Amino acid sequence: MTYFVKFIAFIFILLSANMSQAETPEQHTLDAVQRNYEKVLTYEADFIQKSYIKMMDKTQDVKGTVSIKKPGKMKWSYGEPDTQILISNGSTLWLYVPDEEQATKVPIESIYSSNTPALFLAGKGKLTQSFNVESVNLDQDPINITLIPKADDQALTRLHLFADKKSYQITGSTVYDKLGNKTEIRFSNIKTNREIPEKTFQFQAPANVEVLDYTKPH
Repeated sequence: MTYFVKFIAFIFILLSANMSQAETPEQHTLDAVQRNYEKVLTYEADFIQKSYIKMMDKTQDVKGTVSIKKPGKMKWSYGEPDTQILISNGSTLWLYVPDEEQATKVPIESIYSSNTPALFLAGKGKLTQSFNVESVNLDQDPINITLIPKADDQALTRLHLFADKKSYQITGSTVYDKLGNKTEIRFSNIKTNREIPEKTFQFQAPANVEVLDYTKPH
């Protein structure tokens, strides 16, 4: 479960950032990205995700769509070859894999730990507490913000966050982990602050689908 979550939540990492450093061009950019994101209550987009798995020396590309509604509601639909749907209603997270006829249900709190950027989806983390800003590259479009985790026990080692140079809208990111894996995600056809029906974030397992429910005491 954490494999999927750590690559979908990073995009909102500036949600709770508390910026207080001296004003520089780089700091101005960070503040602008932060202000833009604070205005975004809903986020819809198409995406392309490229995952490099070092152990297999293999890269897998997948396309999909995403809908986000603050705080913490989301739906990620991944297409072939690894079709799956990830849905959160703010309290429960579902991972549904049609090809395996299996759905996994976990409490949302289980993914919010100091070891994952999923913290920031719920606004429970602070950028400056968990990450050092290594660099802000203003010479390219999109802008490239490089973040390094402060804690050694985090699974990821480096995070690149990308934002449009004019609008400061977040458009993607690249995550590197300790195993040498890399996951890139880029968004297109971005739409913000449009009404998204609540039913988008509800999930009912189809008949004959095995449900692994980790929300109940065992």
